[in-house]
Amino acid sequence: LVAYQEELNRVSNNVANANTVGFKPSQSTFSALLHTRMAVNSETQPLTGHGVRIQAPRLLCQQGAALQTGHPLDFALMGEGFFAVERPDGSTAYTRSGAFDISMEGDSGYLVTSDGACVLDRRGRRIEVEPEDRDSPLDLEGLAEQIGVYAIPNPYGLEPVGGNCYVTTAPSGEAEAMDEGAYQLLQGTLEQSAVNLSDEMVSV
Repeated sequence: LVAYQEELNRVSNNVANANTVGFKPSQSTFSALLHTRMAVNSETQPLTGHGVRIQAPRLLCQQGAALQTGHPLDFALMGEGFFAVERPDGSTAYTRSGAFDISMEGDSGYLVTSDGACVLDRRGRRIEVEPEDRDSPLDLEGLAEQIGVYAIPNPYGLEPVGGNCYVTTAPSGEAEAMDEGAYQLLQGTLEQSAVNLSDEMVSV
C-alpha cells in the first residue's frame, strides 16, 4: 500500500506538470522485499514475499514539443543539454525551462528564470543585459550566444529539487559546459512538457 501510494504521488506530480515548460516526467521501478521460506506440509518449500518497495524514481529525458512564441527571452533546447541557474544559496541547479525574464539591479539587468534564479553562462557567471545607452532599451541581441548549455553524463541520475530544477548526484556525474555548435538552441521558442497524459492515466 505504501508503494502504491508513492506511485500515485508520482503520477499526480507528472499530471500536475503537464503544462509546465520543459518539465521531464519521472518513472517508478518496483523491487521485491525480503523473501522467506514458509513451512508447509509438503516436500517443496515455496517462497513467500513481504511486499514491494519503490526504488528512486527515474527521470525520463524525452524531448518535449517545441512551441514558437516569438518572445526574445524564450529559449528551447532541442536534444541534449540543460540550462544552469544559480540557486538562492549560491549553488548551481539545472533546468530545461527556457522561459526567461530580466531582473533589474540598478541600471543593469540580469537574465533570470521565472522564479528569479540567475541564468549562467558557460563559465558559470551571471548573464548581464545592459542598454546600449541611457535612453535605449535593453540590448537583447546575442543572448543565445551568451547562455551556457551543460551536458550531464547520466541525466537519468539527476535529483529534482523543486521549481523544475535538478542537481547533480554521484550517479548523474558532474555537468560540463558544451561547446557552441554541439547543441541546438532556439530563440523565441519554448520546449513544452514531456508528460504523456495517456501513459500516466494507464499507469494508475
